[in-house]
Amino acid sequence: MGAGKTSVGRELSGKLRMDFYDLDSEVERAEGLSVTEIFEAGGEESFRRKETEMLAALSKKTSPAVISTGGGAVLRQQNRETMDASGEVFYLRADVDTLWNRVRRKKGRPLLEVKNPRAEFHELFMKRRGIYELSPHVVFTDDISISEVADKIIKILE
Repeated sequence: MGAGKTSVGRELSGKLRMDFYDLDSEVERAEGLSVTEIFEAGGEESFRRKETEMLAALSKKTSPAVISTGGGAVLRQQNRETMDASGEVFYLRADVDTLWNRVRRKKGRPLLEVKNPRAEFHELFMKRRGIYELSPHVVFTDDISISEVADKIIKILE
């Protein structure tokens, strides 16, 4: 959450001349509801199920593409297996305080719509970090531009 996955994904897809899919946006399009509305209607589990279905569908496309997942997508083993089988997986790593500063004023993050969003954010980060670190490629994003992050990924791919 706040690592720049969507922004970097867009930039990377442009540089690589590939299609780009933002998983959250694709779920929203398919459902005709925002992520927040999906959470309100069916809870996190409902959203995670839809996210898994969409990731599976996108991973079956025959042309190469850049897919940006939401931060919670990696919580499901099935999603991690789908990503690993479909292509290269990158973890965009940033300091927890950097991430918090990026997301704290943004709306549409249902997991942070709680009494103490800073504490919840930190808890989510700590819960997910171990799974993120399993990614074969870790790219540090603190203090560099979106374009520079995309360039780092391209160098790794070469």
